[in-house]
Amino acid sequence: MSNLATIDNNAIIAEFAGGASNDVSMMIGIGLVKDSEAVFFQYLGEEQTPSALMMPSGRPLTRLANVTLAGIDIAEDVGEFKSTKLNLFLESSAGRVVMLTSGLTTLWSQCVLSSLMGIYHSYDLNTPFQLDSWKGTSKMRPCFAAVRIDNAKATDQELYELLRDARADRDSAMVEQLCRNAVTQLKEGLGVVEPVEVTEVNEEAAELF
Repeated sequence: MSNLATIDNNAIIAEFAGGASNDVSMMIGIGLVKDSEAVFFQYLGEEQTPSALMMPSGRPLTRLANVTLAGIDIAEDVGEFKSTKLNLFLESSAGRVVMLTSGLTTLWSQCVLSSLMGIYHSYDLNTPFQLDSWKGTSKMRPCFAAVRIDNAKATDQELYELLRDARADRDSAMVEQLCRNAVTQLKEGLGVVEPVEVTEVNEEAAELF
């Protein structure tokens, strides 16, 4: 695989355990290349191909640890296909913010929203958590996610079941509405915050992880 960003494991640990302090933003897409084992892809600019975030071992980076929810939003009419995107802002213990973006109704987004709503109902939204993401094994290779707090999985079982039933009924409008409702609740739970500005990504951003 070409155009991979190789990330030092010590840098990952340092950043998400509070050891780094550089204020560099990164924009990360989820599962952008179906045939790749990578989950996270760093956007490098309009003229460049997103770069898969990989460990030195060659395994995909799949875990963001010790992060908190800094913001959440929905972006409408994005790109050539006028997509609707979930934008998730995560902050490391060092105060650095990255934006993760995926289609609003993708399975990854549904997993994340169900998990974050679990935090909303059972914890404080400022509680640090671990976000695990991985590729599925079915033909379309969808991405999935889970959130854990102190090794306990966070989830909103009611939302999980509503989304599952809506998918089973092939009710895409209901899936989208459930996702929108969750984003609205999470934004309200976070309170009124200023929009998080994503700075232009440069070569130094590769050191984020």
